[in-house]
Amino acid sequence: MYTGKFITKKLPLLFTASALLTLLSFVALSVQEKKVIVCFGDSITHGAQVDGKSWVWYLQQDQQNTPYTYINAGRSGRKTADKKELLPVLEKYSSADMYVFFLGVNDLKNGNDAMVASCIRNMQWMIDQVRAKAPKAKILLLSPSDINTKIMSEINKGKLYNENTRKSLKKLQAAYEQLARKNHCGFLSLLHVVPRLAYADGLHPNVKGQQALFKAIGKKIISYDKGK
Repeated sequence: MYTGKFITKKLPLLFTASALLTLLSFVALSVQEKKVIVCFGDSITHGAQVDGKSWVWYLQQDQQNTPYTYINAGRSGRKTADKKELLPVLEKYSSADMYVFFLGVNDLKNGNDAMVASCIRNMQWMIDQVRAKAPKAKILLLSPSDINTKIMSEINKGKLYNENTRKSLKKLQAAYEQLARKNHCGFLSLLHVVPRLAYADGLHPNVKGQQALFKAIGKKIISYDKGK
């Protein structure tokens, strides 16, 4: 007579396999649901003077507890004039959910109004490229942090990061804000975010300065993503 013992013995294994498949499906779904945030910037984004531990690095350390995955697309020395460097990044991350731009200070050595205007033209080009190649991505425009000429290194003085640079950074802040409004992008000014003494060489934020950027930018990314 059939007792059903075979089915009874197999049930725990079936339940175990089913639970495992459910867990794997949940994990896969969680990974897929992560929003990709591409951070396109210069040495401050890349992590110069802090062994690569930039504001993006801090965001990456916490990304397991957030719905975001952060991509550091920073390069030391990058200007807005190097705008075509965005194209391979766009090709690689065409399905990204957000592009964050942190550029401008390297364009403004011994800055003047013509340099500021050039930054705006270049940034408009980059915005247009994102809209064309990653149309679903949000765009967050960051105006660069200030510099500190009083503690500027001799090397950076020689590169003409000076008071004219500071004046132009203030003008760039207003111009970027207007550009963001015109293009319906997010905007955050970082001009006064880094404490005055939190610079490694007058140009690049030190650990404390990068942490200040991380907190401000991270908060803005979340609020902007939520439509605030």
